This record gives sequence, C-alpha cells and structure tokens, in this order.
Amino acid sequence: MKKRLFALLHILIWAAGTAFWVHGSFHNQIWFDEAYTVGLVQQKLWNVVFYNIGDVHPPFYYVVLKLYSLVFGNSIHALRMFSVIFQSVLAGLGFTIIRKDFGEKVGFWYTTLFVLFASSFKYANEIRMYSFAPVLVLLMAVYAYRYYKSGMTDKKSRVLFLTFSILGAYTHYYALAAAGAVNFLFLLYFREKNQIEEWKKLAKIQLYAYIPGFICLIWQSKSVVPSFWIQIIYPDFIYKSLSFFMVGDVPEDALGLTDITSKIYDGIAVFFWAVCALFFYLYYKKNKEKCEPALLTLKTLGVIIAFYMAVSLIRPLYYVRYLTVLSGLIVFFLAFAFDKIKQFYIKGGLLILLATVLVLRVTPIYENMYTPENDAIDTFIAENFQEGDIVVSDNIGLVAVLAERHPELNLFFYNHDEWDVELAYSAFSPQLKTVRDLSEVYAHPGRIWALKNYFPGSINDLIEQNTDKKVIKQYDKIVVPYHNLQFEFTLLG
Repeated sequence: MKKRLFALLHILIWAAGTAFWVHGSFHNQIWFDEAYTVGLVQQKLWNVVFYNIGDVHPPFYYVVLKLYSLVFGNSIHALRMFSVIFQSVLAGLGFTIIRKDFGEKVGFWYTTLFVLFASSFKYANEIRMYSFAPVLVLLMAVYAYRYYKSGMTDKKSRVLFLTFSILGAYTHYYALAAAGAVNFLFLLYFREKNQIEEWKKLAKIQLYAYIPGFICLIWQSKSVVPSFWIQIIYPDFIYKSLSFFMVGDVPEDALGLTDITSKIYDGIAVFFWAVCALFFYLYYKKNKEKCEPALLTLKTLGVIIAFYMAVSLIRPLYYVRYLTVLSGLIVFFLAFAFDKIKQFYIKGGLLILLATVLVLRVTPIYENMYTPENDAIDTFIAENFQEGDIVVSDNIGLVAVLAERHPELNLFFYNHDEWDVELAYSAFSPQLKTVRDLSEVYAHPGRIWALKNYFPGSINDLIEQNTDKKVIKQYDKIVVPYHNLQFEFTLLG
C-alpha cells in the first residue's frame, strides 16, 4: 500500500508541475530568440534547415518543431506548448526510467526537485530548445549506462544510446559535448578492458552520422565570430552557475534582483549544493559501488564543463543558460544526493527553502509575462500605423519581434555593422528584410517609421539627408516589460 501511495504522490507532483507550467504558457509575448524560432518555423521545411545554418545552433529542434506545427499549428501559443510538453516529459522521466533504473526514491526526488526549480518554469514557457534538448541528453546518458551495466551486451540500449547521442548533437552543441564526454568515458572503460576496437565502432557510427553537423558547426563558427556575445566574468560565473536553476535565468535577464538579493540567492544555492555534496560524500565513504551512477554523472558533467572552460581561454563558449541542456543530468545528481539525507528536519527544511525561493522567483516572471503593459506596442501600432508604412531600425531585437507579432508590417533591419547574418535572418522573411544600405528605404514613397538605433548617427538624419522627407513626430518611449523591449518611434513623411 505504501508503495502505491508513494507512486501516486509522485504522479501528483509530476501532474502539478505540468499544470503549473501550462498555466504560464497562455501569454503571447516573445523576445528575439523566440521570434527567431517562430519565424523559422513559418518557413518551408528545407528553408528551416538552410536558414538555420546561419544561426548558432544545430537544426534538429527546429525541424521537429516544424513537423509539430504542421499538425498543431504555428501560433505562438501552439509553439510554446511544445516546450511545455517536453518539460513535462523531462520531469516525467523521474517516474519512468530513473525510477526503474535507480530506485523509486531517487526518481521521486528527481521529479520533485525539477518542479521546484524556477528555471523549469522559465524554460517550459520559452519557444526554444531548452526543454527538448535535455530530454535527449538524459536519455542518451541513461541508455549509455544500461549498455555499460550489461557488459556491453545489451543491443537495444546500444542502439538507443547511439540514437539519442546523434539526435542530441544535432540539437545543441552542449548536447554534442555531452555525447563527447560519454564517449570519452566509454573510451577509458574499453581501454581498460582491452576492447578498444568496440569503442572505435561506436565512435565511427556517431562520427559518420554527424558529418553534416560538423560542416554546420564549422560554417556557424566562422559566421558568428564578428558578433559573438558571450562573456565570462570571474569568479561570478561559478556562483551564477550554481544559482541558475533556483534563480531561473542568467543574471542579465533575471527579474526583480538587486545586487543584495542576487548575492542572497547565490548564497542559498551554494548552501544547497554544499549540503547535497556533504551527504553524498558521507554516503559514498560507506557505499562506493552504489554511488557509481552519480559518480559517472559527475564525471560526465566535469568533462563537459572542463572542455568549455578550456576552449573559453581562447574564445568564450561557457554560457550559464546553456546548462539547461544538462539539466536532466544535474538534477539527477542532486536527487541522488538529496535522497541520502536521512534527517527529516534537514530534508524538510531544504524543501521549504526551495519552495520559498520558487515562489519568490516565479512571481516576477509570471507577472512579467502577463502584465497588460506588454500590450502597449500592439495598441500603438493599431492606432498609428497606416497601410503602406515601413519600419526601419538597426535594432534586430525589436524589429524581429515586430515581424512575428505583426507580420502585416513591412520592416527593414539596417545591418550597419555588416554582420554575416543575412542567411539566418531570412527566417523573418518576407515581412523583414536585412539590408546593408538604406537605398530601398530612401526610395519608399510613403511614410517611414524609424526606431531608435544603436549605431553612431541617426537613421532619421540619413533619411532626411537623402530624401525630401521630414520628421513629423517623435513619440514617447513604449516599454514592453517582457524582456524589457523599449520602442522609440520617429515618424517621417
């Protein structure tokens, strides 16, 4: 009876988490990264792959989302539900394969901790690959472990490991690194067993299957260099990596944080990790063999992070947000360690602490999603824009959102710095065109809306200098709280 009640409780937590995430999915706000996904999925299937070559991620997520959209539609809400579905799948793996392979308690704490992290709510409701990719990574790791525990004889686990390894690598480059880390650990094992030829067979299958992926990686590496945005701030990135899942986002996008509250959350995260690590260590001293799954997980994460930190000495590639790709592995280790805390008051206290942090962090995220202030830009466009108007700006973050929220508009992104982005930004076509000069804008006979720009100078001045148009009105700033989008329009005619 207790076992059935425990399983029922597990299902209820899973269902409650899913309902919680669904409740956050009904808004229609997007920011640049989501706009890119929405735009890309509107294209033909071949163009989804072709345009994505100019971006920074592999194409598999976008292909799957495109196929999903053919059945469920490509509205913002329908696409957001795809993320919710896979976030639920990721949490549900605690009740299925983790529970089966590592015990009902570890599976229970995996689902519970996953639901209690603010990052789970945040990325369940973003139209991006950060709930899809970790499912593939976790499944790859589980089937790799099953294959290993079978003495390399379980053919089904071997096939599924290879499948999820390849699919994950085609979804995100941190998933590619995860596949590399698992294969590195396999190499050490096969070498110890004098079975290196078996490892070579595994490696060859994955390498040959990923040849198009390597070509894509090389192309993207060349195209994004001039405009790469990742920065690593020492030693802050260590604390932010530990607190990311509790806080729910990277520091530059986290809502409602001051320097003081940010440090408080960092401290809470370090405390939580330290307690889990302590009880894991105490358990490990007496039960080394039983700790093997958690140790292999730590080794896998260690290889991935060490690789990206080493590469970042040359070019920054370690980015805290990308840890979401590894969230299944990270939460599994925490769940394994958390289960080893036998003192009820410690475990209960930590759960209350996590639940409190969740409420404090999700509240501003939820309010930011649903505030009526987000609709101000839609009202402005409806009241002021006329047929035949065009919009021009060098702020791609703004015009991309307008392109997908208002596909009836005719927009131009002025690529003043001549980034190699034309292929990637074809995802926003036909309503948005990327140009390196403004000749087409100058030739427009009707009214022109100029958005406040970044480059030294003024698009308004360029239009006035090269046409007979004059400034009719400069409008007050419109602030959309969702990702703090700030629109400052000037009308010329």
